[in-house]
Amino acid sequence: MRRRELIRLIGEQVVVVRTGGSGFGTGFLVSGDTVLTCAHVVHGHASVEVVTGSGAVGASVVETVPAERGAGAVFGFPDLARLSLNSPMPGFGVWLGDQTPLPGHEVVVHGFSRHTLEAGEQPDTLHLVVAGQSSQFVRLQWDMVVQGFSGGPVLDLRTGRICGVLKASRDERGPQGGWLVPVEAVWKHFPDLAARNAKAHVPGTPWCDAALGRARRQGVLFGAPGRNRRDTVGSDAQPTPAQLLAHGTMPFVDRPELGELLAWCEEGAERRLRLLHAPGGAGKTRLATELCRTLTERGWIAGFVQKDAPVRQEWLEELTDALDAGLCALVVFDYAQVRLEEISALLEHAYRYGPEGMRLRLLLLARSDEPLFQALRRRVSDPALPETSVVALPRTIESEGNGPLARRAFSVFADRLGCGWLTPPGRLAARAEWQDSVLDVLALALDAVLTLRQGGPWTDHGDPLERVCDHELRGWHALVAVELAGQALASPGSAHLSESLLLVPTLVQGLAGPKLIGLLERVHAASPGQPPIFVDGVYKCLRTLYPAPGGQVAPLEPDRIGEILVRQVLSQPEGSGCRTAYLSTLLDASTSEDTEVRISAAADTMEVLARARGCTTAGRIESHPAHPALDSALREAVARRPDVLLPALTITGALLPHAEPLATLALPLVAECGRELLESVDSRLPDYPSGLSPVAVVVLDRLLTETDGRLTEDRQLLRLRRLVRYSLRSDDTGARQNALAAGRDAVDLSRDLVQQSGRHLAEYATALNNLSLLLHRAGSTASALAESRSAVGLYEQLLEQTPPDRGRSFAADRQMYLLNTAAALSTLALLRLTDGQVHAAAQEAQRSVSLCRQALPSVRQEDILLGCLDVLAECQQRTGLLNEAVVTAGEAVALLRDLAERQPQRYLDRLPIALHRQARGLIRAGAYPEAYHALHEAVALLSAHADSTPLHRETRLRSLRALAELCIELPEFSHERITWLEQLESHIGRAG
Repeated sequence: MRRRELIRLIGEQVVVVRTGGSGFGTGFLVSGDTVLTCAHVVHGHASVEVVTGSGAVGASVVETVPAERGAGAVFGFPDLARLSLNSPMPGFGVWLGDQTPLPGHEVVVHGFSRHTLEAGEQPDTLHLVVAGQSSQFVRLQWDMVVQGFSGGPVLDLRTGRICGVLKASRDERGPQGGWLVPVEAVWKHFPDLAARNAKAHVPGTPWCDAALGRARRQGVLFGAPGRNRRDTVGSDAQPTPAQLLAHGTMPFVDRPELGELLAWCEEGAERRLRLLHAPGGAGKTRLATELCRTLTERGWIAGFVQKDAPVRQEWLEELTDALDAGLCALVVFDYAQVRLEEISALLEHAYRYGPEGMRLRLLLLARSDEPLFQALRRRVSDPALPETSVVALPRTIESEGNGPLARRAFSVFADRLGCGWLTPPGRLAARAEWQDSVLDVLALALDAVLTLRQGGPWTDHGDPLERVCDHELRGWHALVAVELAGQALASPGSAHLSESLLLVPTLVQGLAGPKLIGLLERVHAASPGQPPIFVDGVYKCLRTLYPAPGGQVAPLEPDRIGEILVRQVLSQPEGSGCRTAYLSTLLDASTSEDTEVRISAAADTMEVLARARGCTTAGRIESHPAHPALDSALREAVARRPDVLLPALTITGALLPHAEPLATLALPLVAECGRELLESVDSRLPDYPSGLSPVAVVVLDRLLTETDGRLTEDRQLLRLRRLVRYSLRSDDTGARQNALAAGRDAVDLSRDLVQQSGRHLAEYATALNNLSLLLHRAGSTASALAESRSAVGLYEQLLEQTPPDRGRSFAADRQMYLLNTAAALSTLALLRLTDGQVHAAAQEAQRSVSLCRQALPSVRQEDILLGCLDVLAECQQRTGLLNEAVVTAGEAVALLRDLAERQPQRYLDRLPIALHRQARGLIRAGAYPEAYHALHEAVALLSAHADSTPLHRETRLRSLRALAELCIELPEFSHERITWLEQLESHIGRAG
């Protein structure tokens, strides 16, 4: 296909160059107004006639190289001529290459000759092979180069670009083979023309796309442009109500976030990752789909990556080949919270094998940023993460109100369903204003259309998505009644059983044909007492409504429709028969003999159940009548197969922002299970605070208590790491005494390990630093200081052992030790400030900043540097270095601004606190106007946060008081004093 497209394109650019009489040769368009040919073709002529597919055009000979033929029989090198058309042609011309083809490469020449089967000058083609260098020309062999081909473009089939200009036959008396003028000569003698040609041929233009195989690469990597796994229903199929919401029936409503995403993709910023998060229904996937469509129109390859594709070597190589070719790529990961392995595999491969300066963007879609971002920090190579921005997508579209959106959606859905004569109910717009997401507004409009089309009155009460789910189920039952007429499943009494089977492809995705039929049979058999069913017929019905590639059945989408059905089915005992058996069968659907594969498959199902249970973020359903039934069934199901399902539950809980319900289910099981299962769970527990922290405390406590008596070095090291984690997770849960005891045990054990082996200084330093932080939180400043000094000493010793000239193998260790030492020094400086040792604190804070700046940029480096700058500014103020404190605080604010722009959810709340701290230093230094502006911005930011925390409230109070006082000192702002006093009075009144 690529070769056919290139041949079509080159045929449109090749022209006949006539010089009067019988003289003619070949030329080709390099731009809309310029033709390139051989100098000997136009020698002696100031003007010629160029014959294109649309007729003859006059042209003037602008330049020949060399200007004269010379004394020899052959026109001298490079034998090139540049012609200017009197009437420009549309298009960009051929795409000039930038390198000579190597020996053995196949080339094709398109031109004109009188040696075809038809009389006169006819289009003709040569197929040649490069033999090698021949003086300054390149020798070709194989085909017959006959009169008329001189000046023709030589197409390198490997690159898809023009690699030279055909000069002549190898022998004037024997037309076998010939020479080409290498394309480098065009760049050398006509640099302006070549540069203009290069700028014209970019991805998105026909020749460049054909040469680079962009369409093929798009299909291999992502499927059709701008489409994702949701777009599985053909345009001629009648969509179900849920599909009307999920498959883009409603035209994309422009929103400012699209422009921001396009700027992120196309500008030069190196932020290759962006985490876009919002609760379900905010329009993340629809926005990303539109972004992909727009970028493919602009020459990118872009799309939603299919599950597991980035862990396949051939997929990764295809991506890096596309980047090597100069294409730009946007890779979208939906449900990013369950795809960390794929994300890390892609990034690792791209950074290792991708070209320098590659334009690669990864867009991660998720319902929340935490704990996903913390998990990313531990799974993804640290140098990639400074390029990450975390953005919250508003749940509604700010540029269009809910009311107008609902009315527009009503018209679109009515037209799509063939009832365009319907008019929106009078209450539709007002009711839409109560909805808190785009999806809810669309569901409200769709429910109104479906209800009115059936002739019933529309009621606007309740959850519109639940009503759309009811419409979906009515369509499912109607199909089953027709396709399975006379069978038990088609009877009204089997409606709940029918719905439980409908839910199977949503809970266990990716199965097709016999595998899905087999699972449906097992699900039905797991509930004794149910009437017999025709499973093949059920599969046929599912495929009719929810077709997906490869014989699969698409899950119910939007996701929230599937979650509603989960709650509905599991709250009805007659729906799933024995709920525990139903869930057990689905959670153990994988037939693989590999336990890890079974755990991974179960985790995918567990994630859907957890979302239905309310383990998501804002907008989640915290309480629902189905939750107790779901909890009970899930608890029993996990207890039946804990070796698979308890690790799967842990994987899911580690990545959800509200995993507390899962922790409640897991606690009784981890309190009693065997050591092998405990270790399996331990290996999957997050090493950051999460809803599973109580589970981690129980698991680690048991593992630390149940020793096997083997005191090898490796076993002691494992115990040390568990003690450190146990202390941190205990601190998460408020068990401070247990945390301190474990922290002390970790220090003792690490000291013993160092004395026994002379190794593990890093673990010893970590244990000491960890204990110092725990002691500080407990108010034991003196003890915390002692441990912190010891930790700093060890970190500095480790740093001395890894100097910067030790080579690449030590680079990662040095980076870690630089940051660990900087963080420990900053902690020590903070402790000294608490103890009144301000001058010693200032010295250590200064060194912490210096070390941090020596480290390479990374997420951790930015975090630590920000903290070190804050501590240093405080130390400088306390020691009287007021001007230096102002500079340091300004640097901290600048860094925080940059971080808040990239990750507003993580850093924006900290900006007003930093501004207030900066203003305090400015006031001490006498810089009143600068302090006024900083406080003004702090108050504006705090007003937007509505005093969300006690710290914010206190900061706002102090800032307002300072602004009112500064208005006395600064006459130019005196008129604003009344405003600050009114806000201060209002703030105090609310606090009272």
